[in-house]
Amino acid sequence: MNKKKEKPSVYSVLYWLLVDKKISSEIIFNFLDFFWPKFIVYKGHVFLKENFSEEKFNDLQKQNLEMVEFWMNLLITDPFFENEEKGEEKAKSLAGSLVDIWQVKLKNEFPDLQFTVKYVEDAENGDYGLTFYQEI
Repeated sequence: MNKKKEKPSVYSVLYWLLVDKKISSEIIFNFLDFFWPKFIVYKGHVFLKENFSEEKFNDLQKQNLEMVEFWMNLLITDPFFENEEKGEEKAKSLAGSLVDIWQVKLKNEFPDLQFTVKYVEDAENGDYGLTFYQEI
């Protein structure tokens, strides 16, 4: 008899990580911030709170980059899957899912603003990710 091994539920995996492996419960809130990020508004721009710094903002402006939001909000996903089997596929999938999630979050928090949430890919260098910026 060939029984297919059942995949554990997300709740079972979290329990295993928190209780059996004794990983801090803060990981849950880190994941929450990763998937449902916090934003800040600075000088008329909207940024991922976790990516923002005044220093980085000023550096991008000094470079005369028109799309400061694009570069400040860029998140590359492939480093999360380095040296994993099907890592490229996983990086693409995560970036694509985050595009959908971030679109909803931005629309909920800033209903009067229009954003482009964009999947980005540099297949030559193996970089995959996403970013967002306001449509002007």
